[in-house]
Amino acid sequence: MKNATRNLLFKLIEAGRISSSNVPKSCRSDILNLKDRGFVDWEKSGRGGVYTVEDREAIITLLENTGYHGSTQALTPKAKAVAFHQDAHKGRDDTLLLMLSATQEVFWTNHEAAVNLFKIVQDCGIASLLIKPCDNWQTETPIALVENLDLLVYADQYFKHIAFDGSVLYYGGWISKRTIAWLKTLKNTPVTIFPDYDLVGLNNYLLLKQELPDLEIYIPENLADLLVRYGDPKRLTSSTDRTLIEQTRDEKASFLYALLLKHGVGLHQEGLMLGD
Repeated sequence: MKNATRNLLFKLIEAGRISSSNVPKSCRSDILNLKDRGFVDWEKSGRGGVYTVEDREAIITLLENTGYHGSTQALTPKAKAVAFHQDAHKGRDDTLLLMLSATQEVFWTNHEAAVNLFKIVQDCGIASLLIKPCDNWQTETPIALVENLDLLVYADQYFKHIAFDGSVLYYGGWISKRTIAWLKTLKNTPVTIFPDYDLVGLNNYLLLKQELPDLEIYIPENLADLLVRYGDPKRLTSSTDRTLIEQTRDEKASFLYALLLKHGVGLHQEGLMLGD
């Protein structure tokens, strides 16, 4: 039973009657079911109607045996949403979970604590970072933002072909607003985006560039050759909005877009492995 229905029943028991117009839409099916079961009654009143208590003890028993009755302080936002709305998606979790790798020894600090990211990656193959609102994770080592998991899982192999050393952070598809907001909290941390060379990749770069003016985008010297050899025309035929790309004054984005249009293809990020 919805938490809104429970609250409505508490009010009904206290007042003895509630106008139909005061019953939220989300509760109407529950209230009609309770009417059919003889828990409440309805009678016409003016242009509308009024719900009254028919079986007070039955309603009290129902309330005692449904819903969450414990302390909410120990509940996570998602668990609280299930308790009161039966829907975890209605709970907003303020934590941010990121997946990372590293190409060299990299240290991240959070207040007084320090973590050797490279050591974790050596031991476990990949690392994750759970960022809570009270955290202050920082690193002065460069960060590579990668769109696809392949560059994260096989970072040591990919970055043999690329002049980059530092942390590798997976953002997956469209970079989220929460990830962008967190990136803005980093101090003295150079950030380079390694996107798919297509419409989504260019949009991601431009959206992030608006928030991180010092952001760089990696453009391989042999990108034209990679497009000719391994380009995928479907990367340019998607329904992705091109407005931001076509109106930008960013020279690198304009150069990339013109190159993609010239060859009529885009390039999956994994093509960077084929640089030699």
